[in-house]
Amino acid sequence: MANPLKIFSINKDEKWPSLVMLLYLVILNAMAIYQHFDPYTRCGKIGYYSLFNKYFNLSGFDPFTYIALSDWRSLYTLERHPLLAIFTYPFSVLNKLLMDITGMNCAVFIVAVIITTLSIYSFVFLFRILKEIIGIGYKESLLLCAFFFSFAFIMLSSVSPDHFGLSLFFLLMTAYIAGKCIKEKKLMNRWATAIFFLLSTGITTTNCVKVGLAQWFANGRKFWNPRNFCIAIVLPACIISGSYFFIQEYIQKPEQERRDKALNIRLKDEEFRKQLDAFHKKQDKAQSNAIMKGETFRWTDMKLSRTHSIVENLFGESLMFHEKKMLHDVNDDRPVFVSYSNYTCYVVVGIVILLLLLGIFYGYHHKFMLMCLSWFGFDMFLHLVLGFGLQEVYIMTAHWAFIIPIAIAYILKRFRGTKYQTVLQYVVIFLTAFMLVYNSNLLVHYFLA
Repeated sequence: MANPLKIFSINKDEKWPSLVMLLYLVILNAMAIYQHFDPYTRCGKIGYYSLFNKYFNLSGFDPFTYIALSDWRSLYTLERHPLLAIFTYPFSVLNKLLMDITGMNCAVFIVAVIITTLSIYSFVFLFRILKEIIGIGYKESLLLCAFFFSFAFIMLSSVSPDHFGLSLFFLLMTAYIAGKCIKEKKLMNRWATAIFFLLSTGITTTNCVKVGLAQWFANGRKFWNPRNFCIAIVLPACIISGSYFFIQEYIQKPEQERRDKALNIRLKDEEFRKQLDAFHKKQDKAQSNAIMKGETFRWTDMKLSRTHSIVENLFGESLMFHEKKMLHDVNDDRPVFVSYSNYTCYVVVGIVILLLLLGIFYGYHHKFMLMCLSWFGFDMFLHLVLGFGLQEVYIMTAHWAFIIPIAIAYILKRFRGTKYQTVLQYVVIFLTAFMLVYNSNLLVHYFLA
């Protein structure tokens, strides 16, 4: 690719859809900010950690980025997000400057601008994957993009300060570039792969597997060429490892000492001590089914029902919010499984699962689809086999759900020019309209109530 930044140019046929997407995202983010506008924009000598944790409540998402931008601290778990604290530092400096100028905390606005920009490019990259790589029509590509962004936890990832919206952007960009290389039978550039590896893994550790798989599918046996492997995989892995130990020693340890000191002061309050004991007991109970002890494995669960999890959470909550305990946290007062009162939701879940399976059947002989399946299979191994994050698996929707519109695109391509193509288009229109209206209605009531 002569100019690597050219992929960020919005093409002529992408401009109007991108503007519509921008309006959609601005409305979502405006509602999310409006919900707690006054506390979110306070600044001065206040406890930002306590402030944001008190008011922020979006299911299992964390407000750590809001806190880091307000008063820079390394709050992320290094094993899962090794460079995320470093990535937030420049924006923290920017927010400090804006605080001095405006007299208000602008963290929520900075995050909204970042996540909106990245979500627009996620939309663009998905559109290009569907149109340029899979080869379906312009209108069908737009329809499937609208379908994807009507998913409940894709909508939520587009307003949340957590890392999932960032991961979605990097994964779809990597998939698009790998897909172009596969289609044009070109090698995926080793230095570009190294950059994707470094940035996406710095956000979420498991992304390294997907970047590696992407280049392997694009380059084949040449992936294992010593020079390519060292530059594309080993070099960024060493940089991340070195950064991990540096951050752990010089940033994370002082932060942990600060937390321990603050906790010891608060433990003098008997009421707080009782609340903390109750929280720890609930955490211990929730993690009692883990494979083994330790930070890496404590979020696994070997006993939780996989079938129930697939229906209600992996596909159910990921696609459509549950009305009961709307966006409550499973670590607080939300049961692991909540049922829909509207049984149409189960019909929608069933149709989506069926379309995914059909798409896999019709697309599995395509190399790009196999790459996407390898990503999807990796996530399902983590969640359904190891049980990682299974109690709140829906918050990980952005890591894997794009395989659904990609799979449906292969069905549309297979039945192009037949009556089945038209039938499938109407089915997707129905699913999109239902989820968009259903999810938007609940989200508006939640943010504006």
